[in-house]
Amino acid sequence: MEPKAPDTRTSLLQAALVCFADHGFDGTSMRMIAETAGRPLSLLSHYFRNKEGLYLEVFKHIFETSGHRAADPALAANLDPRDPQAAVRLLREQIHFMYGQAAPDAAMARPFQDHRARLWLQEFRTPRPSLHPIIQEYLGPTARLIRACIQVLRPELNPSQVAFLGATIMGQVAGHGTMVGLNRVLWGEHPAFGSHFQEAELLVDFCLHGLGATGPTSPRES
Repeated sequence: MEPKAPDTRTSLLQAALVCFADHGFDGTSMRMIAETAGRPLSLLSHYFRNKEGLYLEVFKHIFETSGHRAADPALAANLDPRDPQAAVRLLREQIHFMYGQAAPDAAMARPFQDHRARLWLQEFRTPRPSLHPIIQEYLGPTARLIRACIQVLRPELNPSQVAFLGATIMGQVAGHGTMVGLNRVLWGEHPAFGSHFQEAELLVDFCLHGLGATGPTSPRES
């Protein structure tokens, strides 16, 4: 069977993703997006009102089509500060999930992945203020869960140190997807050394050693 053609709204979002990634926000016009999509300009206003609204919807579309799942806020809120093993388990589960999304083969299999990556890179350093609520909505719960786990495992750290380690964990996991091209240039075209599970386990070990923590015994794929 041929793949189902995207609906009108999705085709406009895909065209906008391509244009914003190739030309940036300022270099992209609504007319350019409509022409790329092969749809009337009036449809963009109908669905998205203006360019800023469309830009925000493109980022929501990226999150919603990447298999992203926000961490349950209750996990961080209910984490017992006297239970480091629970913190290790939750941190391990979160690293596995993040790596499952960020692994190079998983990332490259997504439609328009090169455009997704380029658009994200435009926002990495100084995200537009209008994007802050979207980033908090989709990534905030994960950051809060990682923060809570670190606070249990390293209660002597101050908030700045906790934030630094949390950003390091998220960055090193996500970097396998967002930096896949750079990683190949620097480290070569190496095949995966194992399954996603095995690769994520190595990241778990790395993170836990960096935190001075040890994890519970867990089954490992052979």
